[in-house]
Amino acid sequence: MTVVSQAPRISIVMTARERHGLSLRSIDSIFANTSLPFRLIYLDVQSPPALRASLRAMADDGRIELHSYDEPLWPQVARQRIAPGLTGEYIVFIDNDVVVESGWLEALVRCADDTQAGMVAPLYLWSDGIAKPRIHMAGGRIVEHRESSGRVLDESHHLLNADPETEWATMRRRPCDFAEFHCMLVRRDLLGDGQLLDPAIRCVHEHIDVALAVRERGATVWFEPAAIVTYLAFAPFTLDDLPMLRARWDAFEGEASIAAFARKWSVIDDERSFGGVRMFLARHVARIDPIRPDVRDRGVQREPMQAHELAQTRSALLDLAQQHGYADSDLRTLSDACARAQLLMNAGYRPCGRPFLNHLIGTASVLVRYGFRIEVVAAGVLHAAYTHCPPINAGPQAAIAQVEALLGGRDHRVERLVHDYTLRDTSPESFELPDPGAMTTHEADLLMLVAANEVDMHLSGEIRYSGRTDALAPALLDRITSVAQRLGAPGLADTLHRSWSDPQPVDLAWQTGGRISYRIGGGTPAPSSMISPLPRLLAERARGERSPG
Repeated sequence: MTVVSQAPRISIVMTARERHGLSLRSIDSIFANTSLPFRLIYLDVQSPPALRASLRAMADDGRIELHSYDEPLWPQVARQRIAPGLTGEYIVFIDNDVVVESGWLEALVRCADDTQAGMVAPLYLWSDGIAKPRIHMAGGRIVEHRESSGRVLDESHHLLNADPETEWATMRRRPCDFAEFHCMLVRRDLLGDGQLLDPAIRCVHEHIDVALAVRERGATVWFEPAAIVTYLAFAPFTLDDLPMLRARWDAFEGEASIAAFARKWSVIDDERSFGGVRMFLARHVARIDPIRPDVRDRGVQREPMQAHELAQTRSALLDLAQQHGYADSDLRTLSDACARAQLLMNAGYRPCGRPFLNHLIGTASVLVRYGFRIEVVAAGVLHAAYTHCPPINAGPQAAIAQVEALLGGRDHRVERLVHDYTLRDTSPESFELPDPGAMTTHEADLLMLVAANEVDMHLSGEIRYSGRTDALAPALLDRITSVAQRLGAPGLADTLHRSWSDPQPVDLAWQTGGRISYRIGGGTPAPSSMISPLPRLLAERARGERSPG
């Protein structure tokens, strides 16, 4: 195995924190922004084939050392396994979703040399990699309260979400209580052949465990603001990332780690010490994964949907959601979305004469049936908000503002889904999918909205009785199939395949011949088209926002 440098003082150990897709970006930033000699070790745990091939190429040309594992391992377990073979005076643990700024390593080492620290934390920023970063942590603090039954530990991040430019003048090198595995320097002699890294505390609180162990050994922890790294917390996740994300933050493992930590450090297991981490476990994956983590019956997701399962009213949709285990807060969100859709689609009808609201509720019921998270379901109820909203006398810009407000405000999670669904690329070339795993979870959400919309129109009989003859492009149907399978909901794609393979034609005399949704209102029976000019205006605005200056 080739190393980057002969006997360097620093070994850098990179692990995948919760995803794979940012690894190469992180590695490139290290080589571009580091002047000190170092040994870079990548712990490859079940990487996707394309990434593993790239890592092997880097190992072959001597840029990195590669340790590959084909079994599922938590990052802390992988670190513990490699610890006995680490060399050098200092070990830097870094996650693969972190990019570094020039001089980062030099500053960490200088701080360790000057202070004789056992652990050094950089200035952690966080961002999506595009927007201006905010401070994630400028030194960690642990406040301890001792009670007769044990102790309470309160963890806090100094200057969380502050503007680094505003706060820069206030930051100084100083002692702190903990660092995070996003990036931390540890003196190698403290590792004790891996004993510092407890594999039983592997899902949550492992950074606090290590910091307490360092301090227990009589060493100090320091914060060094001249070392700057950015944690890409808000970068998009891809479908290739989902298996690791789901396993990494498994609720059972989270509770096991909390229990092990509480026993080891005599910490009282209650809301004061672990409320925040339990909230993180409950919400983090649920904010990213198109599918709810707490789906009760995974078998249902593999089965095609039947026509009688299609909800057509708000009450039926809420009953369905309750049956499938959606939380009370989700039901409130769903009920509110239905009320907003009713305001927008009042007196509106589909080409077959079906109330428009029924279609929207039916689309949402498909998403509920397959266990999609509540924001996607709400977007299903409201997916036509921009395309079929009623005209506003004050003009189209006022109409856009009104729809945005009804959707929760611009860039609200539901509004963003509806906005991007409205402006989605429908060109044939966009359906090509050479690498389904590279699709972001947001793109997958949009595609599943397309699928649910089509399923409703088939199961309701709308397509048959309107006489609509267009069909999903075969490439798009293949794309839906691939993504639905990756998400764990193949039954959704199967429903579409069955509908297209068995069209069930009806007598032409029974068809409405309608092609455009229409609205009846104002005391006039004459129908008017529901097609809105807002999508064109949204597209123009989007182009303007992308333009320089």
